[in-house]
Amino acid sequence: FFMSETGIVRRMDELGRIVIPKEIRRTMRLEEGDEMEIFPDGERLVVRKHSRFSGFLRAAEKAVALAASATGCDVFLAAADSIAAAGGAHRRELVSRPLTERFAALARSRETGVLKSEGGFSPAEGVSVTGGCLVAVPVSAAGDVTGCLFCAGDDAEKHKEFMEFAAGVLGAVCGG
Repeated sequence: FFMSETGIVRRMDELGRIVIPKEIRRTMRLEEGDEMEIFPDGERLVVRKHSRFSGFLRAAEKAVALAASATGCDVFLAAADSIAAAGGAHRRELVSRPLTERFAALARSRETGVLKSEGGFSPAEGVSVTGGCLVAVPVSAAGDVTGCLFCAGDDAEKHKEFMEFAAGVLGAVCGG
């Protein structure tokens, strides 16, 4: 492949397909089956990982803020390997930040999980969330996991059922 000042150059085939190089897929954590958005931006063509929450971002932000207020914990929604919405004490530091590898793996999981830690958690590089407990709940829309709702705080585990309910509502809004 050839490099230009704008990146890697690839040819489009007769069906309009362009292969995304392995190095870029690995760096951006793109996996087979990921949904991608493609849209023009002036003379450029933008390709990015799709988040079903993008069209419902305001509603997701409000839901996450309400969940943080109701639980007293840091609550954040991960979609497309980054934090789409956050509420609580660390809201400003978390929003729009890429997830760490550990949290990206939790976000892709199809299982609700409860983690304990004495030192808190690092959902995004350089950002620590205090609290000894973390609840991770997958958000499913139209039968597919589209994100993950996290609740972090000393008593986060007691809010597990509430977070499962909130994740169900977000999934229903997003998929319906």
